[in-house]
Amino acid sequence: MQPVIFLLIVTSIVLAACGARVSNESWPGLSTSDETVFVAYGPGVLAVDIGEERQLWQFPEETNPGLQFYAPPFVAEEQIVIGDFGASGGLFSPGPTVTVYALENNGSDGSLPSVRWSRDDVADDRIIAAPLQADGKIFVGTSNNKMLALDAENGDLLWAFQTGHSVWAQASYAGEVLFVASLDNSVYALNAENGELLWQTELSGSIAGRPVLVDDLLYVSSFDRAVHALDSSSGEEVWLAEAEDWVWGAPAVNEGAVFFGDIAGNIYAVNAANGEEIWTREASGAIQTAPLYADGIVFVVSGEVEGEEEERGGQVLALDAESGERVWDEDTPAPVFSTPVRVGNNVVVAVQNQEGILQLLVYDMESGDQVWDYTPPSEE
Repeated sequence: MQPVIFLLIVTSIVLAACGARVSNESWPGLSTSDETVFVAYGPGVLAVDIGEERQLWQFPEETNPGLQFYAPPFVAEEQIVIGDFGASGGLFSPGPTVTVYALENNGSDGSLPSVRWSRDDVADDRIIAAPLQADGKIFVGTSNNKMLALDAENGDLLWAFQTGHSVWAQASYAGEVLFVASLDNSVYALNAENGELLWQTELSGSIAGRPVLVDDLLYVSSFDRAVHALDSSSGEEVWLAEAEDWVWGAPAVNEGAVFFGDIAGNIYAVNAANGEEIWTREASGAIQTAPLYADGIVFVVSGEVEGEEEERGGQVLALDAESGERVWDEDTPAPVFSTPVRVGNNVVVAVQNQEGILQLLVYDMESGDQVWDYTPPSEE
């Protein structure tokens, strides 16, 4: 029944894509740099200055209702890398036209960033995973089972690696090795220079969260109801920590502990060296995202996925990382399906309300007080 449940989740979000403002066919993708939050949402990517409480820009300036954005942008010092969810290729092109963009990271004054380059001929299918830029390359996973490496300067395709299913998670990079997770149940270690396979480890469930590398261990969450710690040099499993249900979001690793949640609403903290349980807590609904660790606090977002759509809500829960004790919690007007981000002393959460309209909710990290909320202006 679980594939059916999550198909219904996605379908309900698609059906909610209406309204006069920027709307979305899926949940928002968030990333951040300094005090700016970048939101991939509907037919545009928004840049919102949380400190100044204002929207800086939207890309593209003229929205195309047939074009959607989902993957969180990757923000580098010199450029912002965006992959879109594709636009219809038209009557004679049954597949979508998918584009990767590199924008100048020069829009902090509120002006629309200029496009350094864009490529609509390298990705054959929709981009769900956040791109990754490292060592002069941009790594992009696609829905048609590929990991692409592009030249960061001009977007030229350097190599492509074929997986057995879609890549929904951002890759991880260290020491010229690229770690890729796929819905085909596998984790791949690739030579980042040429895309050659170094090792492959197959788990017993799909992987939708980013593999997290800390020291010599690669932490991987899976729909097989577990988080796995793999030796990063060989792919061999070092330990496994079981959950009650699917683990969708990537784990968060800090201070010798691994934090993760499952879709049954359980939150876990385990020892990063051996996987032994430290504590377990419960959220108010299904957890689909990665936790956010900041200053000794673990922030977990969740949402109700059953019942009447107009009655479904969500929650932001802050827990003491060491003990698991509740620090604060706040209800949200809709389920939260996007990993929160930190901006200064605030936590920023994105939700799609019942009208299919984006809301950014900004909470004080320590108290949980809501200090600001933002809804993009109407296009009318």
